Amino acid sequence: GNLGLILAQDLASFYLFFALMSFASYGLVVHERTIEALRAGRIYIILVVIGEVALFAAMVLATSATESTEFATVRQGLAQTGSRDLIILLAFIGFGIKAGVLGLHLWLPLAHPVAPTPASAVLSGAMIKAGLLGWLRLLPLGEVTLLPWGEVFMLLGLAAAFYGVVVGLTQRDPKTLLAYSSISQMGILTMAVGLGLTAPGAYPAILTVITLYALHHGLSK
Repeated sequence: GNLGLILAQDLASFYLFFALMSFASYGLVVHERTIEALRAGRIYIILVVIGEVALFAAMVLATSATESTEFATVRQGLAQTGSRDLIILLAFIGFGIKAGVLGLHLWLPLAHPVAPTPASAVLSGAMIKAGLLGWLRLLPLGEVTLLPWGEVFMLLGLAAAFYGVVVGLTQRDPKTLLAYSSISQMGILTMAVGLGLTAPGAYPAILTVITLYALHHGLSK
């Protein structure tokens, strides 16, 4: 699922592989079958369903507004459509759950400690980037200035960057600490997406920074 969504070039195939990855990951979370693992899995799957519904609505609206499922066409059309703000809101929620945005991050510190160590590496090293990739593929980055949305991304990203550090330093379980580390690092990437929304002319340079930072974080995890 993770490989498929990276290779996908249209909304339909991206959503298919994103959903496959999201639901299949439930098995990684509940693998140990402990009470803590089942509780973490329950919270994870609830958030997954909420995210999938939000993404499905966003992609249906985007397809209807732009009359296309190709990412390049959708991004260009989304910059001008009247339902743009609603689509961005739904995409922010749907992809934000996977990216661990502050307020939507609840599954991360619960899932990491209970999952097997290799599964934790997958959850924080690869799967969490799917939310970031979704934003980069769908949002009209580099197309139009969206100052209010850029500010929302930057403020929540900045808050997550510090929140992850402060709370992480209080943890005794190293895998829980890694979860809060991921929340903090994804906060920095969320800020970078916000910069792209406020400064479309600088987006090519911002995208390079996002790519390198995401690669570094993934390899570190």
